[in-house]
Amino acid sequence: MSSHRPLSLTTAVLINVNVMLGIGIFINTVELTKRAGAFGPIAYAIVGIMLLPLIISIAELIKLHPQGGFYVYAQKEISTFAGFLSAWGYFTGKLGSGAIVLHTAVRLIQHVIPLLQPIPTLMLDALMICLFVGLNTLNMQAGGSIQKGFMVSKTIPIFFAILVGLFLFQPSFICAAPFDWAGIASSIPLVLFATVGFEAACSISSKIQDPEKNGARAILISYALVICTVMLYQTMFYGALGPSLAEKNSYLEAFPALLNHLFSGHPYLAAVIGNLLHLGLAASALGGSYGTMFTNGWNLYTLGTHGHLFFGKIFTHLNCHAIPVACIIVEGIIYMSYLLISHGNQVPLQQLGALGCVLGYTFSVLALLVACWKRKYTHIKLWIPLLGLINCLILIGSCVRGMLISGPASFIALCVLLLFGTGMFWIRNSMYRPTTQRQP
Repeated sequence: MSSHRPLSLTTAVLINVNVMLGIGIFINTVELTKRAGAFGPIAYAIVGIMLLPLIISIAELIKLHPQGGFYVYAQKEISTFAGFLSAWGYFTGKLGSGAIVLHTAVRLIQHVIPLLQPIPTLMLDALMICLFVGLNTLNMQAGGSIQKGFMVSKTIPIFFAILVGLFLFQPSFICAAPFDWAGIASSIPLVLFATVGFEAACSISSKIQDPEKNGARAILISYALVICTVMLYQTMFYGALGPSLAEKNSYLEAFPALLNHLFSGHPYLAAVIGNLLHLGLAASALGGSYGTMFTNGWNLYTLGTHGHLFFGKIFTHLNCHAIPVACIIVEGIIYMSYLLISHGNQVPLQQLGALGCVLGYTFSVLALLVACWKRKYTHIKLWIPLLGLINCLILIGSCVRGMLISGPASFIALCVLLLFGTGMFWIRNSMYRPTTQRQP
């Protein structure tokens, strides 16, 4: 019975924070500075405000349908097909973000351990994916413990950067910086990638203790914690290094630059601490990727329980720890496929992950809008989901535009998966109409 105990509010918050506060905050450090300069934190604030109506809407949906998720929200309020597209679009797109953060972790580990550098990065990616698939077949309490371990390791480089930034902070770097609205606007898809993940509680809401209350609380608490942290992190990093941060080639040079500035004249000490911090960054990335696989598989499981998948019984079979193993294996296959198609290119996979999330958000906020319009179940004001819908449409346009500019291969891959899913839904719908629906 212990393996079936519900997750506590604290564990649910940790899972959400672990998914949100992943490698995105680190890989954005240099790229965000190149685009928005000193005003990179403003991009986080803008996205944070834009997402607020959406956050409230998702929290309200958990209250209305505590045993549900992206499928149930749209299926109950709109249609079965809308529910399928919401869950399928989120499931397939979100795995793009899980893939890129895992790839980033492997690159960081190779950077720290020279013996691993001759090995192809994609081969190490495949080994790590196999490890994650195995770990995710364990019971959910073990998964929560793994999340706590990753959470502790990722806070070290974050707070180190904040504390060093406070020590080295130069107000003139901020005051003299020119305001670039176009650069801030172009940063939004990257920032969105670093801030999504608050919805992880939706996928596991039925597994949370007292989900009517704690599901919504997990979203709101984790969202507030992450937005404040990422803004402070980016501000302190730029405040310490100024415009020179934009001259770095990638995120791999960000912490070494900070350490060389802090320990000028002691290159060996800077190198040792830099390697330790990069290991912390790798743990952060692994935690985010593990958290994505940990929660996202339940979306595929839900589609299986409602008869929308080919070979559905395989995906609804639970092992002795009540984990849908086949769903986890499919996640691993899609992880690797995205990495092979994109060659581990950072920006397209970031935007792919963001777009997948926004697809789920859009159908969910539409569901709440319909519920409000019909005056069903909820007392929330109509303008909140309406504003959330407008924000989703803006974010979809921004993500699609960014993907087409940076490289359409990942966008085409997502479209193929969406078309495959649509065909699968209609074939299954014509062949099989379940009389009962098992709860995940």
